[in-house]
Amino acid sequence: MSRKYKLLASVVPAIVLLAISACATPVAQAPAEQKTLKVGCIMPFTGPAALWGQNIRPGMEIYADLINQDGGLKVGNDRYKVEMIFKDGFAPGPAAMAARNLIYENGVMAIVGYFGVGIAAITQVTNPEKVILNISTIAGLDPSPPEKSYTMYGFPATEMTTHQVVAAMQAFPQYHTVTWTYPSSGEHSIDVTFAATDARFQNEFGIKRIMMPYPEGTLNFTPYLTKMAEQGTEVIYCVGSPLEAGLMAKQRWQMGYKWPIIQNAPALPFDLMKGIGGSEEAIQNIVSDYSVPWVFKKTTVAPKYLDMSKRIWAKYTELYKKDMFAAFGGSGITAQGQYFEALEQTGTTDPDVVMKTLRGGTFETFMGRYKLTGGRFYGSDIVFGHPCALCISKGRENIYLGEYPLTDINKPFAEFGAPK
Repeated sequence: MSRKYKLLASVVPAIVLLAISACATPVAQAPAEQKTLKVGCIMPFTGPAALWGQNIRPGMEIYADLINQDGGLKVGNDRYKVEMIFKDGFAPGPAAMAARNLIYENGVMAIVGYFGVGIAAITQVTNPEKVILNISTIAGLDPSPPEKSYTMYGFPATEMTTHQVVAAMQAFPQYHTVTWTYPSSGEHSIDVTFAATDARFQNEFGIKRIMMPYPEGTLNFTPYLTKMAEQGTEVIYCVGSPLEAGLMAKQRWQMGYKWPIIQNAPALPFDLMKGIGGSEEAIQNIVSDYSVPWVFKKTTVAPKYLDMSKRIWAKYTELYKKDMFAAFGGSGITAQGQYFEALEQTGTTDPDVVMKTLRGGTFETFMGRYKLTGGRFYGSDIVFGHPCALCISKGRENIYLGEYPLTDINKPFAEFGAPK
């Protein structure tokens, strides 16, 4: 046999074998295209409250970016790329307009982290469209019937204020008198709102409470600080803006007082507070919310959230060369995580299934594990707890002070006039 035919005789069977193998092996399927989960957020980015939105947004964006870097959010058999869409809104009108834009123009599945006073205006838009809305109770309560509501309360702000006081007074056992000071507009009085707490403060914790309202727009607090001293103030709780807390700190220092001042807000950047207070000395002993998962002593955070919180913080400091502001407490990253956790648990983005699962379910979050049992007070049992961790300004640092965890919203410190 010639070399030519010998070569053909050896090659042809190999070709036939390859052809048979190709026919027997199924063609590999192209990977399914990753879906996109559009999530909205309404925050004040302009106006007097813009400080909050401008500082909360970067952390939320970093969180979404890290999820996407990890392959997306796994919901059932699908993987979703998270796309965050932010709109400006604080008052009812702009907030409702922002909600309509997010839903009808951008097609969001949920709105997380709303910070403002327009809840009733927003839910008129979100509930009919079955768009889940995660908000703080400081925004108010959804007036819709619970069975028609797609609202979850990720941050029980009013309850947290009392727990902040307890945490602070436990950190200063030598003090027993706290003065609550706040802007009074005549339309809403904090002393009425929190009247029911007096007996518990006194009987359970030995805390005496003094009320000291001041007119809205006050910048000179010296007359009120003088009255506080006359009444035996040892700790101040400022239910006001960061500007008011900073000016109060400055003026109490100029008057020779060193009372700790609790501000019902996250720890603000040192240079910002120094700018308000005028000096490093003036802003010492300002006490702020410090809901940073890895400092908690009484609250256990699941490993995946503890790890993610550290990654978010590290990325933020890398990008912005400063510590995070309003990091994990309140409306923002935590609100995102609560919604994402609900999707992961249910395995679907169907809002009816998600809401059904949320009611009475148990969920891990950046703020710990919570069984959602808030129906007695909000007409909905979708109310997350929140560890009231505090820090105190010492030198140029915010130092962990203590915490008084709020673990069951169905047994709050006081009812605050909520429906029974």
